[in-house]
Amino acid sequence: MKLKCPGCSKLLQIPDTAAGKTVKCPCGKQLRVPMPKSASGQAPVKRPVAAGATATPRPAARASASPLGADAGLFDELTETDLAPVAVAPRPGTAPAAASGGGHNPYASSMTEADAAGGAAGNYASQNKRVANYILDNIFMSFMSLGIGVVVGIAMIAMYGVEMTDQQEATADTVTSGLGFGFFLFYYVAMEAIFGATLGKFITGTRVIAADGGKAGFGKIIGRNLARMIPFDPLSFLFGDKTTGWHDSISGTRVIDIRKG
Repeated sequence: MKLKCPGCSKLLQIPDTAAGKTVKCPCGKQLRVPMPKSASGQAPVKRPVAAGATATPRPAARASASPLGADAGLFDELTETDLAPVAVAPRPGTAPAAASGGGHNPYASSMTEADAAGGAAGNYASQNKRVANYILDNIFMSFMSLGIGVVVGIAMIAMYGVEMTDQQEATADTVTSGLGFGFFLFYYVAMEAIFGATLGKFITGTRVIAADGGKAGFGKIIGRNLARMIPFDPLSFLFGDKTTGWHDSISGTRVIDIRKG
């Protein structure tokens, strides 16, 4: 049957099986399909058949496989059940990730933060490699500090001569200290934030990560290197599990051995 939409005035082709049901026009307007006249008590009109002729039986309408009971095509209405997400079974041996904001997210990873942290724990750098990192980093820092002092000294002599006043010597010391601190920030903070390693860690095959197994953020790297200034921090590796120092535990970072496994 044909039905005109009162919203957009479009003539819609409605299947007979949708009679008495509410359908939706592509414009969004909902309308109810009227029942055929045969359902209201009036006898259906029969076509005359010529004498001697037999009426060809019309094939029975194919039963719709639609769960709605009628194949309304574009006019099917979606329900909340149709829009429900499909649950995804977690991988064997792992717990499903906790849902955030209410409701289960079927697309969330089944790997939890505890799993990631547990995987990293088995790769923590040994005490020997941590000691090697400390020695190598201090050697590089000492050479660079010496180089900075030589360059500043040569520059000051070129400007003021060999005999400098006390103020000029204080200026040279200030410049040397400033450049040394700047190199410290570059060597430890910038390199660990960008590459996860200093030159010493590149040599020993170790990297800095967050305690949960992820990448250590800039804030954690800052806290890590501020904690290096704690007195006797290098001695903290002599206690506990001997793979984690104070500047690791305070900043929530760890050093792993990428050559393990």
